[in-house]
Amino acid sequence: MIPSVRVLPVTPPDRLMPELIPVDDAVLDQIVDAAITDASADEVTPPLSAANEWTPERIAWLRDYHRANREGLAGPTGEATWAVVVSGEVIGSVRLKLTDQPHVFETGIWLTRSSRGHGIGSAVMTAVLLEATAGGASAVRAETAESNGGALSVLRRLGFRLLPAEEGRVHALLGLNATNRTRQRPLHSQ
Repeated sequence: MIPSVRVLPVTPPDRLMPELIPVDDAVLDQIVDAAITDASADEVTPPLSAANEWTPERIAWLRDYHRANREGLAGPTGEATWAVVVSGEVIGSVRLKLTDQPHVFETGIWLTRSSRGHGIGSAVMTAVLLEATAGGASAVRAETAESNGGALSVLRRLGFRLLPAEEGRVHALLGLNATNRTRQRPLHSQ
C-alpha cells in the first residue's frame, strides 16, 4: 500500500523561502555556475566519468538536460525542470517526470552545499508535490543514495515510504490523496 498524506506548504524555519523558476538560457548559466562551484558532479549528473569531478562532458550533459525539458510535462520528454532560487540566487534545481505507470510521477532535487540544512529541501519538495497533484498524479516516487542522509530526512518528513533498492540505493514512494489533487495549487513562477 502507498502511504497517503495531505501536502501542506512548508516554510523553512529561517524564512529562506525558495521559488521555482523556469530554466531559460540565463537561468541555465546560473544553474551550471551553482553546480560547479558548490555541488559535487555526482550529486547533479549521472556518473559520466570515473571521477566525481566537473568535466566538459558533465557540464554539456547538464545544459542539454535542462534544454531538452523546457517544454515541461506536456513536452516530448514528459519532464519539467525548475531552478531553485532563494533571495535572487540560484541554489539548485528540481525535476518532475511522468513515468510509465499512469498517474505516478518521479522527482529529484539537488541543492548547493551551502544551502543545505535550512529546510529549503522540504519546501522545494512540497512545491513539487503540489505541481504533481496539479498535474493529476496519484503518487510520486524518488530515488537516492542510502548514504544521502539529508535527502532521506526530507523524504521521511514528507511521508514517503522508503524501500531498499539495488546496492547503495533507496526508492521512495508517496501516495497523494484526492484532497491534494483538488484543493492545492502549484507554487512557482510562470
